[in-house]
Amino acid sequence: MNPIASLLAKASAAALAIGLLPACGLLGNLNHYQVSDDATLGAEAYPELLAGETIVNRGADHRMVDRLTQRLVAAARELDPEIANQFDWEVRLVEQDEVVNAWCLPGGKMAVFTGILPIAGDETGLAVVMSHEIAHATLRHGTERLTRQDLLTQLIEAGAEAYSEDAVSKEQTEALASDAAHLLVSLPFGRDAEIEADTRGLMYMARAGYDPRAAVGFWERMSSASGPAPFELFSTHPSDERRIEQIREALPEAIAAYEQSLGSR
Repeated sequence: MNPIASLLAKASAAALAIGLLPACGLLGNLNHYQVSDDATLGAEAYPELLAGETIVNRGADHRMVDRLTQRLVAAARELDPEIANQFDWEVRLVEQDEVVNAWCLPGGKMAVFTGILPIAGDETGLAVVMSHEIAHATLRHGTERLTRQDLLTQLIEAGAEAYSEDAVSKEQTEALASDAAHLLVSLPFGRDAEIEADTRGLMYMARAGYDPRAAVGFWERMSSASGPAPFELFSTHPSDERRIEQIREALPEAIAAYEQSLGSR
């Protein structure tokens, strides 16, 4: 066993022994935060993240983002009411043409950057992005990651203390365990969370009356715009090919929901 694997195994054993980790798996889908914590964390971080940004408060793009958010949030409230109804949803359009991004904090606080609008192409394309980000919030991926980080910190500290008599120093133990944890825990969780948000987001946009088939084209455009992708093992996001494959597999259910939504309008 290589030093990283050995030290992480020792740290895990020590953490299990003192009750820091569940015996059913290294970390699993744990979330030690309450849903109300998601809302609090997001509300506290939102003004800080938007400080100094230029917010677009008028015009066609502002109206589109506002309209789109209302429809997608209504779909999320319908499909996942136990979570979505506890959030105070809010969105800001940020004027940064060089930033190709959108995000949703725990608790439903969102930002869309103008740089993503040309790649989105239209309202349906932007629905792909925003439904994905809304799904991260309703699936509570943000506080799941915080839970993992909290537990990893305790794991590393426990392992370093319990095995300080080893040939390596405490600092080396912490560094090696941190590197191992990054590969073994944080990255797989990131890829899985992205796929999960893609799939749930398709259902939100479909329920809101946006054609989910647009997701394939959007991610193909994102792939072309971003250039060569890093090897998937070392990326928190799935490869473009894998992402599009997973979306195609989820499309039949989403298309059925989309057609049903059209019939009810």
